[in-house]
Amino acid sequence: MVATPSPSQAEVILVGCGCPLRGMGWYHAVQMLGNECPSAKLCHIVEPWFLGPGATGPGGSEFAEFKSKAEADHQVGFYKSLADVPPVADGVKRLALISGRTMDNPRLLGESIAAGCTVIYLEKPGAPTVKELEVMKREAADANVKICMGYNKNVCKYVRNAREFAAANEGSHVTFVSNNTYENNASSLGECFERNAEGMLKN
Repeated sequence: MVATPSPSQAEVILVGCGCPLRGMGWYHAVQMLGNECPSAKLCHIVEPWFLGPGATGPGGSEFAEFKSKAEADHQVGFYKSLADVPPVADGVKRLALISGRTMDNPRLLGESIAAGCTVIYLEKPGAPTVKELEVMKREAADANVKICMGYNKNVCKYVRNAREFAAANEGSHVTFVSNNTYENNASSLGECFERNAEGMLKN
């Protein structure tokens, strides 16, 4: 039996879990399974790599152990693709948290919409190019699906402009949530981009 959300919770599909202690998706899973986000119920995990060709490679045994525990303790369902996830039940608000490979995200967004998700949390950087992000934005808008974009504190210096723009335009709404271990100073916040000078839209 697969976990089901309460009336006050969204049913979450985590798309792209990754390896325990390494994958960003896994950290999201641990947060939800630990009830750190009470309005979200992690019910389904889609993990093509570790449920497919990566099962016997590096990280495969760690993922299998996590899967067994999540199934036993939390009744989470595991699937190789979004097409395998059961249809959304009537009256349930379904959310996809996409934490897959950047190059796969445009496809995963479309598959999440087809799976009945009405809200999508998209991990940064979202897509390989701005053009693809724009196409994804239109696809979601056409389906009346909301997208929430993840970001991290490393880009706080670049977020100031977004806040100022929102303040200057009536009806704008921007919400920022930060949860990492970087110190709140200019040297620490810039360190990530110094190591990854290709910028925000490249992995």
